[in-house]
Amino acid sequence: MGRRVLFGFVAVAAVAGLSAGVAVARDPVEDGDAPPARPTTTTIPRGRPSAGAPDVGDPYYPSLGNGGYDVSAYRLELAWAPSTERLDGVATIRAVATQWLSSFDLDLVGLDVEDVLVDGEPAEVRRRGERELVIVPSRTVMRDEVFTVEVTYGGTPGRLGDRAGVLRPGWMADDEGEVHVIGEPDGASTFFPVNDHPRDKATYEFLVTVPEGLEVAANGVLVGTERAPRGHRTWSYEADDPMASYLVQVVIGNLRFEESTGPDGLTIRHAIDEDVPEDAVGALDRTADMIEGYEEMFGPYPFAAYGVAVVDRPLGVALETQTLSLVGLDSVGREGVLAHELAHQWFGDEVSPGSWRDIWLNEGFATYAEWLWTESDGGPSVATRARQVALDGGLDLPPGDPGPEDLFDDSVYLRGALTLHVLRHELGDEAFFDLLRAWIERYAGRSATSADFEGMASVAAGRDLTPLFDAWLRSPTLPDLAEWLD
Repeated sequence: MGRRVLFGFVAVAAVAGLSAGVAVARDPVEDGDAPPARPTTTTIPRGRPSAGAPDVGDPYYPSLGNGGYDVSAYRLELAWAPSTERLDGVATIRAVATQWLSSFDLDLVGLDVEDVLVDGEPAEVRRRGERELVIVPSRTVMRDEVFTVEVTYGGTPGRLGDRAGVLRPGWMADDEGEVHVIGEPDGASTFFPVNDHPRDKATYEFLVTVPEGLEVAANGVLVGTERAPRGHRTWSYEADDPMASYLVQVVIGNLRFEESTGPDGLTIRHAIDEDVPEDAVGALDRTADMIEGYEEMFGPYPFAAYGVAVVDRPLGVALETQTLSLVGLDSVGREGVLAHELAHQWFGDEVSPGSWRDIWLNEGFATYAEWLWTESDGGPSVATRARQVALDGGLDLPPGDPGPEDLFDDSVYLRGALTLHVLRHELGDEAFFDLLRAWIERYAGRSATSADFEGMASVAAGRDLTPLFDAWLRSPTLPDLAEWLD
């Protein structure tokens, strides 16, 4: 997310009149003839069934995510009625059990559940608190078993409470029924049932049905559109690269689409509200140049397509939702913001934070990448930007552990970037950029922690860099930049 111009979003499922796919049920014991006069036994080791954990233990958001399983894919069918602001959904979730499950949870806030099937069989479902949807399948799910959950639900999606004084995540609909999503850090659960934590990344398929006259943009690649009953149209998108739930984006509005080709034939497609003046979006013309510049620094662009969704009002934030960053009228003309959100495709999207305490891995890296782009494009040097930021001060909050109330504090962005600048000085340019490329390659499609990065950096340096990271990430006061660059 950009400084004071955030980012994030996630997607849901629903469609009146559309059916979702269902996985095949499995018997935990293979059929076979039992020996005469002897009891039949199973050769499958049986664990002790227990409930999956109701969270993943994130230090900042202890209610987020769930344990006991790992999601591999979401199929989200959505039907949006702008006149009534009702969303109807069918979410089909494919997962593998990481323990013997007697029950498991999904995150879903503020929507009514009509029906739940596990491998095609009806399951019990109950609520626990505001967020937890507790599902009890008709039989125990075995450890390592692939299983499918289908949830039919609906209602009026909304937004959550204030997060760090900067944003309220959730499904955002204006008076005209136009929609965008802010998913960071926990807004995905406002419009579909989900394991809502970046540790559990999955692929996504979206089938979004809206009245004719509205268009839909979502993560991934447009597969096609087709007419639906009663004057509606269904838009289908596929996002085949693993994605954290907070990065899901769905935009519904009177959109125009602008397509071009980027480096190595990459599809670039922007989705721009028709009410946004054409002369306001000129900075988008630099997208291909930015991608090419970042590929030289960080390695190949990691996904099948890229673009920016532009809504027709100020947002106060910008969001790096995967393959489709979200901006408003207040940021679409700011090239630095666009460069920042694009850089997140490598840092935050391809490699996502292992916990929300590790957010500097997103914001510090994207801020430093923004400085690198500006320098390469003839603007102020990175060294000049770093000196000015350090001189301005006000960065005593430790970016390595800012706390949930300061998740988007300037220090996370700016002091996080200064940390990388000092590290670059310690390693030298060649080793520094080799490290960033190796970081992307090692954790591609996964989540990682600050400890993971610090360990890789120490290996690259051939010495323990704990004092550097302690000073720049964890010290209660901003270190003296000049002393570290001597």
